[in-house]
Order: sequence, then structure tokens, then C-alpha cells
Amino acid sequence: MKNKNKLALLAMLTCACTNQNNYNLTGEISGIKNDTILIIKSDPVTRKSLGIDTIAVKENKFAIKIPDSTLVSLYVIEKPKGNSAIRMSTNPPFLVLPGENLKISGDIDNLQASGTEIYDNISNVTELKNKENEIKNIREEITEAYKIQDKKTIDSLNIIYKKLNVQLSASKVDYIKNNPNSTLSGYLFQSLRVADGIEAEKLLGENVKNGVLKELISNTANNYKKFAAIERAAENIKPGKPAPDFKLKNMNGEEMTLASFKGKYTLLDFWGTWCGWCIKGMPDMKKYYAKYKNKMEIVGICCRDTEKKWREGVEELQLPWTNLYNGKADEITTNYAVSGYPTKILIDPDGNIVEIFVGESEELYKKLDELFG
Repeated sequence: MKNKNKLALLAMLTCACTNQNNYNLTGEISGIKNDTILIIKSDPVTRKSLGIDTIAVKENKFAIKIPDSTLVSLYVIEKPKGNSAIRMSTNPPFLVLPGENLKISGDIDNLQASGTEIYDNISNVTELKNKENEIKNIREEITEAYKIQDKKTIDSLNIIYKKLNVQLSASKVDYIKNNPNSTLSGYLFQSLRVADGIEAEKLLGENVKNGVLKELISNTANNYKKFAAIERAAENIKPGKPAPDFKLKNMNGEEMTLASFKGKYTLLDFWGTWCGWCIKGMPDMKKYYAKYKNKMEIVGICCRDTEKKWREGVEELQLPWTNLYNGKADEITTNYAVSGYPTKILIDPDGNIVEIFVGESEELYKKLDELFG
């Protein structure tokens, strides 16, 4: 009798484990070569990772359970073979609301979502769908033009690409205006041009602003305001303009300002220990600092780090120049219109901006050689 009970219990558990109702993410995907995908999960508000699932795809199908008590953002990509780098997804992240069941289908490079309020509704908005397809096609043409280094075609396509994005953003604002209480409006609010985003916040219905997307909408609205301030500041962050003053502490806890470096060329380096490209550029920075340290000072301004990580990073990387800590404050990065990392701004002995360099660029070192070589 005991054995029969055990068998019955085992049968119930087996049934429960294979019941599709236990899965809130299912899919039917074609175009993958190794029958394995990666599902990269994150919190759409904080951008914190929620883990990566490695999923076997059998006969193009898969089914898994993902967290369902909070908002989850998902990237679905093919698992690379061996030690190959993960290829960037050609699909936008999919947003899953608490309690929803999402279905993903199509070719791995052109996945579509369904089964939820947001994705079932957006598929019916023909204007948005058509505009997004146009943008996707132009993006593919730009990629091909880059492969053959066809600059004329790249420049021409980029103009079209920007116009289409302006039109898409305007179409989203129109939808929000006409559907202020739709959850889809809250979803579309995340992906607008800055000026459109500031306008659209006023159009959203209160039930959407205070609903399941509340934190995401609030975070997005704050970002639009921050980027708008950066855009305004960018008008004054140009060669020949006076560099804004600041007050930050160095490794010894002493407050320093831009005036602390007046009388010599100063290179402000906005960086963070979390920024791979920032770290990658340090060897060249060190080389040029050793070469020209009698003629200029490099001032590293660490952003978006804890003080502990900043101090450990400076020590580990053995950065020989002046290092200042900004942490997560926005004032200096807004005043200097920093929108990407690393950003390097060269300032002359009188405190005027010479040039701005975003990302790792040989142009910076050519400029230093031109000035001091």
C-alpha cells in the first residue's frame, strides 16, 4: 500500500512538473543552430541583473518559469558556441508584468511577443508597427554599409534613420494622448525622444502613472528631465567656452575645484570602475601622462561608484594623476553634458574648453601631441 501511495505521489509530481500552466514564458523560435538560447533577465527600473537562464530548445520550442511577482525585462539570444562572445540581440528587451504569461515566436533575429496586454495591443497599432519595421530595415542597411566602409551611404542612411525615429516618437506621443489610461501608453513612454518624453508625462492617466508601471514611469520621467538638462548644458560645453567650476574631494579628502588646476592644461576624465572602455584606455592615458605631465594634469572624476570601489580602483589601476570622487551625484556630469563614458574634456590654462572626446579615441592623443609634441 505504501508503495502504491509513493507511485501515486510521484505521478502527481511528474504531472505537475510537466504541466504547461507552470510556465509563464514559452516560445517557438527558428533560426538557431545549436538548439540552445540564453534568457537574460533584469529589473527594468534599476537595471540590476536577475540572472541568465540557459535553455534547451527542442523542435524549436521551449518553456520556462521566470519571476512573476515583479516587472522583468528579458533579452532572448542564441547561446554562442564555445568561448565565442555573446552577440548583441537584434530584438528589443521584452517587458513582462507580474502574473503575465508571455509567448515569444519567430526567427531568433526577429522575435515577436504575444499573450500579454502590452504586446497584443501593440501588434494592432499598425502605424507603430510599420514605422518600427522601417527603422529595423534602415538599421540593417547601415550595418551592411559599415561592412564595406561606404561613408556616403552611411551618412545618407543615418539622416533617414534619425527622421524615422523622430516620426516614431511622435506617433507614440499621439497614441499616449489618445489612450492615456492604457498600459501600453505607459510602456511606450519609456522609448521617446527627450522633448517628447517630457510632454508625454503630462498626458499619461493617473491610473497608469500609479499602476504596475509606476516605478518604471517615474524613473523614465526623471531620466528625461536629466537628459533635457544635459542637452541644455551641451550648448555651453563647446570649444572656446569657459569650463564649469566644480568642488570634489581627492584621495586625501581635500576639496578641489577647477581653479586648483588653473595655469596649465587640464584633462578631465569622467570614468568609473564599472566602465570597461574606461579601464581599457588607462594604459594609453598613463603613457601620455608620463610623456606630458610637466605640461598638463589629468584629473580623473569617478562617477557612479561607491567610494570604496573608487579607492580600490585607483589603487589597483595605479592611476598616477589627480583622482576626484563624484559618486552618483548628477551636478557635475550634467554641467559638463556627460552622456557616455568615458568622456574626456581638455581645458586650457585659462579655464576654457579646448575639445571634447567621447569614448576611447586616437583623436585625443593626436591633439596632445599637436599641443605638446
